[in-house]
Amino acid sequence: MANRIHDMFESVKASEELKQSTVEFLQAERRKRTAHFLRPAVYRTIAAVCVMLMLLAGIGGYSVMGTPVSYVSIDVNPSVELALNRLDRVVSATAYNEDGEVILEGLAVKGKKYTEAIDLILDSADKSAYLTSESDLVFTVAAKNRQKKRELRTGIENCSGCMEHGGESISADLGTVTEAHHHGVSLGKYSAYLKLSQYDETVTVEDCKDMTMSDIHHQIKEHEQDGSHQNGEEHRENDDDSSSSDEKHRNRHHNGEHE
Repeated sequence: MANRIHDMFESVKASEELKQSTVEFLQAERRKRTAHFLRPAVYRTIAAVCVMLMLLAGIGGYSVMGTPVSYVSIDVNPSVELALNRLDRVVSATAYNEDGEVILEGLAVKGKKYTEAIDLILDSADKSAYLTSESDLVFTVAAKNRQKKRELRTGIENCSGCMEHGGESISADLGTVTEAHHHGVSLGKYSAYLKLSQYDETVTVEDCKDMTMSDIHHQIKEHEQDGSHQNGEEHRENDDDSSSSDEKHRNRHHNGEHE
């Protein structure tokens, strides 16, 4: 009898353990179900964040690759201007006259290193007979600072096309680019106009639009030679002046050389 009662209590004890284990099992299953439902939501959130980051990276990359920060103008009579991004690759190539359109026709220079683009353009200009022994080939560079200008000019001067055709490079301010485009001319042509206008106030941008770089440079040289001749005459006229007059003469002569 005692054994039977003991067995009955053991049965009850076993039932309590079973209850406890059952509760633990159910809690574990609930956690699994919760994790099962939450996991896809977490994955979806992570995926959305990744897509957003990729889009932002793409926008940032386009901003770097697609924004012009420097300009190289190539002028003979054809006037072509290259806009470069921070990596010195061509963002756009613009022709500023019909001859420029001729040499750009069929050329794919966008995305290329600027030196490679220059050689392609000069090769096209050479084939179109724009580059002759009498032509002036001028590269005008505008960039954010002097160091960048020097860097770009060094690259240009080491181009095979520049060396072959005796090109020269000069620098300009970035603000000049905006002014040039406002007048519908390249940076190089506008810079040449500005220099000529220092000697001839009657010359206009429209006048220079139809002139080759050789024509503009020829007029500039004529004015410079006239200025040197006038300075020479002043020198001879003042040879017999007093010491104070001699000092004034030396200042004028020095200013003439500086210009």
